[in-house]
Amino acid sequence: MREADGGRRTPYKHRHTTQQTGEMGVTKNVSKTLPLVLAYVLATLTGCSCSQEGACMQDGKHKDSPGPEPYLKECRLYAENACCSGDDIQEIAASPVSRVGDIFWDRCGALSASCEAFHKRVACFAHCSPDAVRWPHPHRPSSVQAVPLCGSFCRDWFEACKADLTCAHNWVSDWKWSPQGNNCTGKCVTYQQMYQDGRDLCENLWGDSFVMVEDEGGEKGEVSEGSEGRSCGCLTLSPSDREVIAALRAQEEDPDELDTTKAGLPQYRAPCRAQSATASPPQARTNDGNSVMRKRSLFVEDVEGSGSGF
Repeated sequence: MREADGGRRTPYKHRHTTQQTGEMGVTKNVSKTLPLVLAYVLATLTGCSCSQEGACMQDGKHKDSPGPEPYLKECRLYAENACCSGDDIQEIAASPVSRVGDIFWDRCGALSASCEAFHKRVACFAHCSPDAVRWPHPHRPSSVQAVPLCGSFCRDWFEACKADLTCAHNWVSDWKWSPQGNNCTGKCVTYQQMYQDGRDLCENLWGDSFVMVEDEGGEKGEVSEGSEGRSCGCLTLSPSDREVIAALRAQEEDPDELDTTKAGLPQYRAPCRAQSATASPPQARTNDGNSVMRKRSLFVEDVEGSGSGF
């Protein structure tokens, strides 16, 4: 019986040992594969819109999330991480541009090459930038408001277009709409006649989409930040904007540092010093009796045209 018992126990011990060995093998295999599985899951979770910085407006006119578009023929500034595809910006890529979205740009004739280039930079920002969403319109999630453009950019834009012709001061609302699109309500005049200066152009042509932020002492009566460059994080719609956006991202976790409401900049949070209390805030300055904050946004759901002229 002892031998029999031993015989019975021996297979039992053997089976137990085999089971332990198998379990140890499984444990070892799991321990080896688990990190790979976790790495795969993590890569899957972070491989969508989070793989690139920024986001796209969820309005049906942009990509769902930003990503590389190496074959863009226009708007190359955003090719590394774009909210547009080549098909989305075919109208902008044309030259001369006739129409973008619902708005004809050439109601007073084709724009000059230099003027058109500035309009294209603005249109590319609206269509392709993964950072435009940083300045949402408070009442229309698919719109932007008070995007800060540098004074130097606004003056250069005005200079490039001053001899070109237009018939609308505000390209969002100052049109007569028909089945054929936007039509002039007045005669064509030069940009120099339509707009007082670069500020008037930037803060009116696309409604309340942009505000001008002074980056150099270029206007009489302006409070300048001195010679230290773009201390208020304004944009020039050029490669140097990456530094401004990088500064915004780096400081987003410090609201006190980013709060510029005391400088009077609506919907604008940037690493910039407060201006003198005697300086009138940008949104309070008026052009033709209309304050910037009373203007309408660049997207025109509330006018006959159903899209933007960007």
